[in-house]
Amino acid sequence: MRTFRDFMESALYDPVRGFYATRTPTADFYTAPELHPAFGGVLADRLAALLRRTKEARPGEVLTLVEAGCGNGTLAAQVVRRLREQHVDVAAGLRLILLERSRRDLTTAARALTAFGLRVDACTDIGRLPQFAGVLYSNELFDAMPAHLLEKKDGNIFEVYVDETGKPALGGVSSPELAAHAAAILPALAEGQRHAVSLEAPRWMAEAATRLSAGFLLTVDYGKRFTHETPNAPRAYRAHRIEDELTARPGEQDLTVPADFNALIAAGDRAGASLESFTSMSRFLLEGGIEKWMSDTADDGSSSHKHRAQIKTMIHPDGMGEAFKVMIQRKFL
Repeated sequence: MRTFRDFMESALYDPVRGFYATRTPTADFYTAPELHPAFGGVLADRLAALLRRTKEARPGEVLTLVEAGCGNGTLAAQVVRRLREQHVDVAAGLRLILLERSRRDLTTAARALTAFGLRVDACTDIGRLPQFAGVLYSNELFDAMPAHLLEKKDGNIFEVYVDETGKPALGGVSSPELAAHAAAILPALAEGQRHAVSLEAPRWMAEAATRLSAGFLLTVDYGKRFTHETPNAPRAYRAHRIEDELTARPGEQDLTVPADFNALIAAGDRAGASLESFTSMSRFLLEGGIEKWMSDTADDGSSSHKHRAQIKTMIHPDGMGEAFKVMIQRKFL
């Protein structure tokens, strides 16, 4: 039997049959940059401000902008276009690194971004990222990282495994590190309740903070600041609906675990990156001036109700606005 973590890894990232290898954009869910380029525009404005602050702290250094989990480059293209149009001082001489585990998507993204005339490097693993000064940003990276799954039964806690037929089964906790999480969450779980633990997410964040010599880490993700009193349940999405069975359709549905921002904050702190701000995506976008994008025309030159509705989805409390959070961590050595 496999741990749920290993099942999730295969279901999402198998290079042939995994969900992300076969996903049709927007078919099962929307990401913010897929909804409207206003997201990338507002994000670019904040990134420009952070890059300028880094330049002040490290004059003379070449600034680097890293997008982690860049996919096919949709968001990176929005960000770079805005930087070149509105922040020429930042774009000039900027080094861009695209970080993506899928070589197919990474190739697609790199080809698209080279058209902007920037220096573009590509990387498939955070462990291969060179030391840099600047900003590393990500959008929906951590909620797609495979996680272990715990379940309470008869007053005890077990790990969820997946057998050869794809059905879940309970067994002993697979590692001492996970056992510590299990002991902490056990009192908060009701009988039969599940709790997901990503051991990889804080490790990834610590590695990113270590690679950053000076600058900022900006994270946009679905999740919240979990405590040991707050169970974190995984979800499956297919055709914009939540599915009841997590293991029923490997490769045909998205599996996601809300990002545990407290764990990410602690990991950053240990690596020298302290928390600067934490807010909802709604507040981040509104403070960044996304409302002015609503008065702009659609791509076809016409005023569009759909155009406005797409932006509202990103800021509405019942849409992405409150479910998604934006965190900025800073590191100056």
